[in-house]
Amino acid sequence: MFRPVLFSLLPVLMPLLPAAELTVATFNIRMETRGDLGTRNWNARKDLVVETIRKMNPDLLGVQEALPRQMDYLAGKLPDYERYGVGRDDGKNRGEYSALFVRKERLERDPEEGGTFWLSATPEKAGSKTWGNGVTRICTWARLVDRRTGKGLYFYNTHWDHQSQPSREQAGRLMAQRIDGRKRPGEPVVLTGDFNATETNPGVAYLLGRKVELAGGKVPGRWKNPLRAPFFELHPGVRNRNTFNRWKGVIPGSRMIDHVLVSSHWEVRKAWIEHHMRGKMVPSDHWPVAAVIALAK
Repeated sequence: MFRPVLFSLLPVLMPLLPAAELTVATFNIRMETRGDLGTRNWNARKDLVVETIRKMNPDLLGVQEALPRQMDYLAGKLPDYERYGVGRDDGKNRGEYSALFVRKERLERDPEEGGTFWLSATPEKAGSKTWGNGVTRICTWARLVDRRTGKGLYFYNTHWDHQSQPSREQAGRLMAQRIDGRKRPGEPVVLTGDFNATETNPGVAYLLGRKVELAGGKVPGRWKNPLRAPFFELHPGVRNRNTFNRWKGVIPGSRMIDHVLVSSHWEVRKAWIEHHMRGKMVPSDHWPVAAVIALAK
């Protein structure tokens, strides 16, 4: 006799249930190279990289500078995640990945939407670089479906050039165009990456909706569908926010070049720079950045 009463309470209780949160992180893990000696060597720090990822516990993780052997190591140590991406040199398995790691029990990848495009005037041509950058740069993306809510979202992960400012500005424009061109424009967006640029750089500022003049353009412009920066929304007064740590640990300065950006669909619950160390040992020459988000009501 009590069952009808319980069912009648469900519409009242549903709005009180917490929204389904997602944790998002970006992490430049530093490519494996013989020039990195001691604790900087990949074999010395690789388990600390995994430890750092597990500490953040992301549902969505974008990694940069991951070479094939590093990708295989991460995949083996993170069996709860699906890996997705290609090597930037040939669109297969040569060169660095800007890859996605997606928690399998939480999110399902849409096989019809996703891929990699090159940050160049010929974005579908593997290995292309046409904007003055000496290094090939890419963005990997996928449409995902949240198994808890059944709702879709788009996840992009990128690594911009470290030297060419025109390349970074052109990359900002191309990223905006690709996001605008997604098949389901009403679905939310998450963008992670090592932008090699702070929030004041025109390439990043354009993505944040500021009116700027970009390379290859004739007049200043403003993107009509800007993203937001969770870290700056929650910590506007934090001055020491370096993410490129130069292997020195937590150092003062405001050069935050690794970002998690989100569309207006999201409510930001938390955002932080993950300063996880083992004594004086750091997992990479970049600190990862993370945020907890939930779909806005």
